[in-house]
Amino acid sequence: MEIYRVKVGAEGEIVLPLELRKLFGLVAEDTLDLCVDSEGKVFVHTAERSARPLSDFFEDLIISDLLANGCTGDCLKSKLLEHKIKLSTILDRLSEEAHRAHKNGQSIKWWETQALASLGIQRAAQGTYDVMLTTRSIHDLMILREEVLKEIPAVFEALEQDPLAFKRLRGPYYETYRVSFRSGSKEYRVVYTVFSKLKLIAILTVGEREVIFDMLNGIA
Repeated sequence: MEIYRVKVGAEGEIVLPLELRKLFGLVAEDTLDLCVDSEGKVFVHTAERSARPLSDFFEDLIISDLLANGCTGDCLKSKLLEHKIKLSTILDRLSEEAHRAHKNGQSIKWWETQALASLGIQRAAQGTYDVMLTTRSIHDLMILREEVLKEIPAVFEALEQDPLAFKRLRGPYYETYRVSFRSGSKEYRVVYTVFSKLKLIAILTVGEREVIFDMLNGIA
């Protein structure tokens, strides 16, 4: 059994070691239940999970689905949190897959993909970060119309310069963000993870907001 020693602060606060935070998958504002048995032993359980960074991105779509399924009141509240945590976990899984693919040489620079090369783009990296595409994001680009594809190089060039300037969709472990762009009357999203030490940006998915939502929900 592992033992972790922590100090109690002046207001009764304690700071959990990083190892424990990783073990529980905790992020800021998560809640823990401390259970004390008859012998005075304390047991720790994870309780309410914070998924607030996802709320602006998907909350309205999750609520719409739950209401359509007849979920209201306490059911709506608990299921909403459950679904946000699920999506957060899926984003983390996609980030892990993207990192593994890049490590194994299975990602390409954004301008090398056929969908964007067809626009006549010939260039080299110009910013601090490398923007890389994996199989999933390459497929996303291939199904977009040409007028949408024409807007994407400017987005990727902005990410090369400062990928941290956009909205964060924090999961437990990875720095995942989204940036929006418009084509005609429609709005699109690029969801990506920043691996700061590697100066790497892994594009997880590109598409309309509702399409990305459906795709994430379809991942078991």
